[in-house]
Amino acid sequence: MKTNHVILIGYVGSHLLSTKIANGSKRVAIRMATHYSPKNHSGKKVCQTVWHDVVAWDKVAEYAEKSVVKGSRILVEGSIIYRTYPDNAGHIRYVTLISAESLMNLDR
Repeated sequence: MKTNHVILIGYVGSHLLSTKIANGSKRVAIRMATHYSPKNHSGKKVCQTVWHDVVAWDKVAEYAEKSVVKGSRILVEGSIIYRTYPDNAGHIRYVTLISAESLMNLDR
């Protein structure tokens, strides 16, 4: 049983960023928004938006390039990756990514 498993349904918020790595792999970065409606202190539902950085590789990346555009409603299945790195000033930066194992365009 896979314990680091994420399923997200949301909208592509910007144009895809595609790069080709030196070893020949294709990488596509997708900025994705999901929405949920928790209740506030008075019991009224309030719409909240959460932004996710999704990374797709090789065949999933090729599918994304062909069938996903800004505004597309997509389903992403994958896992969460946490990374840290020092920036130019020496501060530690924290990054959370969703590594897409499958992606589906729900508009088509």
